[in-house]
Formats: sequence, structure tokens, C-alpha cells
Amino acid sequence: MNNSETEDLKRLNYILWLQDLMDETLPEQEEIAGIDIGVGASCIYPLLGCASRRNWTFLGTDIDKRSIRYARENVKRNGLDSRITIKHNDNPERIFLLDEDRTYHFCMCNPPFYSSQEEIEEGLRNKELEPSAVCTGSDNEMVTAGGEYGFIKRMINESVTYKTRIKWYTSMIGQKKTIKPLVDLLKSNNITNYLVTDFCQGRTKRWGIAWSFDSKRVISAKSLDVYRPKCQFSVCLPKSMEDIHRILGFILDDLDIDYTQPNDCTIQGEPQLNTWSRAARRRKKLKLENTTPPEEAEPLFAFCFELEEKTGCEVKLSWLSGNDRGVFESFWNHIKKRIQEECGIVRGSAFNK
Repeated sequence: MNNSETEDLKRLNYILWLQDLMDETLPEQEEIAGIDIGVGASCIYPLLGCASRRNWTFLGTDIDKRSIRYARENVKRNGLDSRITIKHNDNPERIFLLDEDRTYHFCMCNPPFYSSQEEIEEGLRNKELEPSAVCTGSDNEMVTAGGEYGFIKRMINESVTYKTRIKWYTSMIGQKKTIKPLVDLLKSNNITNYLVTDFCQGRTKRWGIAWSFDSKRVISAKSLDVYRPKCQFSVCLPKSMEDIHRILGFILDDLDIDYTQPNDCTIQGEPQLNTWSRAARRRKKLKLENTTPPEEAEPLFAFCFELEEKTGCEVKLSWLSGNDRGVFESFWNHIKKRIQEECGIVRGSAFNK
């Protein structure tokens, strides 16, 4: 496989990852609108995206006028004028070029990886960068003040202003050392919904980072768990799946949590009140308050239990949506303790509480 084919596959991997994000978090969306920041002369990402999904449209932006001209020609040549719009960003200090009344479902970016020509040469020496890559990028595509960390940092800082006007903010990352500082920056901005993935093709490895201000959590799309908040918990129990299913149902009923059962091994629900804390259970026991939430109350979070027959039964709990990690984890800890008690793993019985 030659270097050009490797680069094309890395780009396609990025598009496929975005597809997974959209499919999981926006499954009912009829049209997906994306932004390519730094679209470049080839306009390759919008072209790939539109070729792979008929319901995708793109806004491509760039600070280089010549790249804008060639990108528009490529769009016209491919007959995609109605689906891809190219705009010149005349303010290099601004990342996002959004129409006032528009919202978008994702943005993507393959930022300049390096802060100087010297850093490019160091990357070549350390084999972080293939020689062919130097020949295919224009100056503004390869080098920027602060390198890729500086560029994506600006994206994160601007995203705090726009928030849900873009559902998923994403970017390619060229150097592994950039990942942790970016994750730390997300945390410092109280952004808890994020994930990191990797794109492996040929001899070069790249990474992708995504963050959102929406409460919908990602479970299935490929991610590197070492960099992201945990969204799934599991425990193996020495009882049959049928027994565990019955115990879970009893516990949820006892907590006044409504739930559905799409099949014999799945239980889903959206609690509107914290009924599992010690204080809540004490008040319930003393009948001090009504545990029925007001009709307009928003769910605390959405969850899904999945049961799998193994040597005993594995219980997996997924955090589907919600903003308060502490509340979700306290729910899991309560459920886990009570199931273990019923299975005889710890003292006491859940049914005597």
C-alpha cells in the first residue's frame, strides 16, 4: 500500500468514526450537518462524507483563499453544490464560522500538527511523521502557533461559548503527547462528555478526540477507555440470569423506578428522583415525603442493564445519558451492593432492607 492510499484510509477512518458517533447519539436525525474546519484545497473530508452518507451536508471553512477557490471547484466538479458549502474565514483568530440561526451535528478538523519547521524535522527524526506528509501539506496546514495543542485548545475554548450549537466537537490528533493535556483542559472546563479514539493505518498512528455539551453518552463508538470517563460498570454473580433478572426487577420496584424490558436480558429506565440514597430511603421508611416526582421533572439519567449468562450471570450497567456522574455511580453502587447481598457475596439480604 502506498503512502497516498494510507492517508486516504486514515481520512476514511475519521469519517467512519463520525458515522458511529452520529448513529449512536442521533439515530433519528434525518439530515446530518457537519463542519470541516480547514477544509483545504482537496475538500477531501466533505467529499468522503457525502459519498458515504446521502443525508450528510457540509460547511467547509478555510483561511487560505487559494484553498477556498480549489475546494469550490472540486465541489462543483463532483456535483455536490447543494450539499457542500465552502466559506472563507477572514479572521484567523476565529475557529468557528457559524451562521447565527444554524446548529450543526458535528465539526471535524485535521489541524496543523506542528508549531515550527524545527518541530517537523524532529518529528521526521523520531518517525512521528512520514516524509510524504511534508510534501502534501501547505504551510498553514502543517504549522500553527502552539502546534496542534494550541489549535485544539482554541477549539475547546470557543466551544464553551457555542456549546450545543454543535452537538459533537471533534478533531484529529497527530501526536500522542497532545492527548492528556487536552483531556485535562476538557476537565478544567467541566466538560465531562468526551472520548478519544485511535486511527491505525500503515506505519503511522493518529488519534481522534470528541467532546459534547449534550447529555447523551457514547457507549458503542470506538474509544480508548484510558482517556475517557467510565460509562459502563459490570459485575459477575453466582446465580442464573433468570434469578438476577428477578432480583433487579424487585430492587427497581422497591426504589420506585419505572423501567421497560425490551427483551429477557435488558432492562432500561430513567429515574427522576434519587430514591436510593440513605437519606431518601430513611425518609421513605418514615413516610416523610411523597416519592412521586412532578410531571415536568427531567430524568436524572438514563440507564440500561444487560444480562449475559456466563459462569453465573454478568450484569452490565451502561450510562446512556445524564450530566451528574456522581448520582449515576451512587445508583450503580447501591444496585451492586444489593444484588451481591442477595447472592450471598456480602452479609445481609436486600429483601430485608
